[in-house]
Amino acid sequence: MKTIVYVDGFNLYYGLLRKSPYKWLDLFALFQNQVLDAEATVTDVRYYTAPLLARLCDDLDSPRRQDIYLQALKRMPPKKVSVVYGKLELSESRLRLVHPASDTGRVALVYKLTEKKSDVNLAADLISGAFLGQYQQAVICTNDSDLAPAMAAVRRHCPDVRLGLVVPIPGTDHRRAGRDLVEQAHWFKLLSPVHLANAQLPTKIPHTSLYQPHPWRTR
Repeated sequence: MKTIVYVDGFNLYYGLLRKSPYKWLDLFALFQNQVLDAEATVTDVRYYTAPLLARLCDDLDSPRRQDIYLQALKRMPPKKVSVVYGKLELSESRLRLVHPASDTGRVALVYKLTEKKSDVNLAADLISGAFLGQYQQAVICTNDSDLAPAMAAVRRHCPDVRLGLVVPIPGTDHRRAGRDLVEQAHWFKLLSPVHLANAQLPTKIPHTSLYQPHPWRTR
């Protein structure tokens, strides 16, 4: 079954990767060998993300590590991972505090960071891929209910296409898979730390000068 995987990068990171030791993740191996059954052949993994803004990172080296990782994904054999870039926009906004320190300090001026284009890019590619016959099965890795309408459009207009949903939250987490997403999928699965542990990139990417960043090394 010809399968394309669509990965919501920030949803995957904040849902499961952020506090794990498995950030050096081989996305192709994850889905082809760990998540999907034997009848699925992954022809492309599309990873939707945005470059980090260094001035907002707790660790100023985070953008460099992200860039190394994205280059590794694209150059790791069998070279079936593509990166689709959105962008992060920074603005200032006045927001009410949940627990103000005093009656005079109910509102604070804060930075507001918004990811632009990634969800729209993923939704557009999912729909166009179905209409163009690029896949028999699409697997969407996210827990963002904003993508449910795109999945519904594929179900409605391309009934022969199979949709899978992979939700990046551990089974022991208090969060749940979004109902709107699950309702549009033919099947869904929770992504676990075991899946991640069994799908790590090699320390050095073959035929390149790319190495796993030291802070990400677990052995």
